[in-house]
Amino acid sequence: MATGHDLTVVIPTRDRWDILRRTLGALGSQSVSGFEVVLVVDGTDQRVPDLGDVTVLVQAHAGPGVARNRGVEHSHRPMVLFLGDDMVPDPRLVEFHLDGHHRHDATHDGVLGKVVWHDEVRSSPTLRWIDRSGTQFDYANITGPDAGWGRFYSCNVSLKRDFFTEAGGFDPDFEFDYEDLDLGYRLDQKGLSLWFEPQALARHLHAYDFSRLARRYASHARGEQVMAAKHPWFSPFFGGRIRAALDRGRVSPAWVPLAGWRRPRALAELAARRADTWFLRQLAPYYLAAWGGEQDRRDLEEYLGPAFDRRLLDDHQRAVDAEEEAAADEATFYRTSQMYLYDLTAFAMAGTKTPYLDSLRATVPAGASILDYGCGIGSDGLRLLEDGYHVAFADFDNPSTRYLRWRLERRGQSAPVYDIEGEVPGGFDAAFAFDVIEHVEDPLAFVAALEQRAAVVAVNLLEPDPADTHLHRPLPIEALVRRATDKGLLYYRVFHGRSHLLVYRSEGRGGVASRARWARGRLAAVADPIADTVRRRLRG
Repeated sequence: MATGHDLTVVIPTRDRWDILRRTLGALGSQSVSGFEVVLVVDGTDQRVPDLGDVTVLVQAHAGPGVARNRGVEHSHRPMVLFLGDDMVPDPRLVEFHLDGHHRHDATHDGVLGKVVWHDEVRSSPTLRWIDRSGTQFDYANITGPDAGWGRFYSCNVSLKRDFFTEAGGFDPDFEFDYEDLDLGYRLDQKGLSLWFEPQALARHLHAYDFSRLARRYASHARGEQVMAAKHPWFSPFFGGRIRAALDRGRVSPAWVPLAGWRRPRALAELAARRADTWFLRQLAPYYLAAWGGEQDRRDLEEYLGPAFDRRLLDDHQRAVDAEEEAAADEATFYRTSQMYLYDLTAFAMAGTKTPYLDSLRATVPAGASILDYGCGIGSDGLRLLEDGYHVAFADFDNPSTRYLRWRLERRGQSAPVYDIEGEVPGGFDAAFAFDVIEHVEDPLAFVAALEQRAAVVAVNLLEPDPADTHLHRPLPIEALVRRATDKGLLYYRVFHGRSHLLVYRSEGRGGVASRARWARGRLAAVADPIADTVRRRLRG
C-alpha cells in the first residue's frame, strides 16, 4: 500500500506568501506523514521568507508549468501530487490521494481531488457567476468515477511520476493557463484514467473580484492561442462564449442580481442566461485584446526567428530609448529601425486601443472599406480584417510595413499597403489613425488628409502627460474637437483619462445632433467613473 514516503507534493508559487503559509501549515497537519514538499518559487525577483521544513527551489520567471516540472525533476519518489499555493488542504487530503492510488495502482492511473471555496472567501455576484458558468472548474458535470482528461486540474491532482515524465511534463510554451489541458490531453493519449476522489478536498483561498477575473480571461486568451497552434482539433472555448455573447447584443446589468433567484424557475433561468451574457460582454475587451496581442507576439517571434528576444519585448521602452539616442531624430528612427517592431508590438499587446476599435466598429458597419492611416505594423487593421471589413494600409516604406506585408501573406490575406510619400487613394468609407497624430508636425493638415480620403474619420488626441517618456507634440485639441463637431460628430469620448476619441463625417455641417454628441461626450467624462463604480459593485 502507498504511504506518505512514496509521495512528493509540488507547489509552484509567486507573490502569495501569507496564503502559502496557510497551505503549508495545513500540509503539516495531515493525517499521514512522511511525504516531502517541494516549493518552486517562480521568479528570481522574489524575496523568499522562512517557510519552515520544505525544500525551496527558485527559477527564472517562466510560469507554473515549468515550476512544476522543476519540482518533479528534484524528486525521486514514485508519486507526485500537484497542489496550488492558494489551496488549503483538508486534514485527510493526502490520505485520500494515497488511498486512490492504492485502489488504482496502474501506471496510467491518476487521482483528481475536489476544490471548493474557502470559508473566508466572501460570496459576491462575480464569485457566484464563476461557479454557475463553470469558468474555473467543472466538478458539477462529473457523472462517473473517471473525471475525464479535460478536468486535469493541477491545483489538486496526483499521478505516478514515471507516467508524468513519459508524457513530457508540462509544455513550457504555456506560460500561464491551459498547460493543464494540454498535459491532460497528452496523458490521455498514453492511456490516462483520472479517478475522481471528492474527499481529497482543498479549499480555494482566493478572493476573486472583477479585475482579477478580467486578468484571468486575458490569460485564457493567450492560453487558447497556444493551444490552437499546437492542437488542430482545439476550438477556443472561452473565445466561442465571448463571441456568442457579443452576437447576442447588449444586456441590462439589472439581470445580474436576479440571477441568484431560484423561483419562479422560468425567470431564474432567464436571469441566469442574461447575466451570463452581461458578464461575458464585460470580459470581452480583455479577452479579445489579449487574443490579438498574443497573435502580435507570435508573429514577431516567427518573423525575427533566432533574432527574436523576449526580453526586449517585455522591456521594450528601454530598448526604444536606447535606439532613439543613437538615431538622428524620431523620423529617422521610425523609418529605418527594425528595433521599433518591438515597441509597436508591445503597444499593440497592451490593448490600449481596444476601446477605440470598439467605437469604430459601433459607428461603421462590418463590410465597409477602411483605411488604416499611419498603420505601423498594422495590428489594428488586421483585427478589423478578421471582423469582415475591407482594409487598406498606409505608412512610410519602412521595416514596419515590410513586416506588415509578411503578416498579411502569412494569414493568406490580400490588402493594399500604400506608401504615404507616394499616392494614397481616397473613396474609403472610413479612415482612422490611432496614436499617430501626436507625432506629426501639422495636426490640422493631417486630419485634412484623412478627410480627403474617407467619408468618416476616426482619430484620437492625446493630452500631454509629464510622465510619458515619448516626446509627443502638443495638440490643438479644442480646435480639432470643434472642427469635428462643425462637420458632424458621430462619436466622442475621453478614454484613459486623457485620450479624446473623435469619429466624425469628413463633409457636412454639424447640427443639433452633432453638438448633442459632443455634450454627451463631455458629460460622460464625468459620469463614466460613476458608472464604473456601479458596475464594480454589481460584479462584486
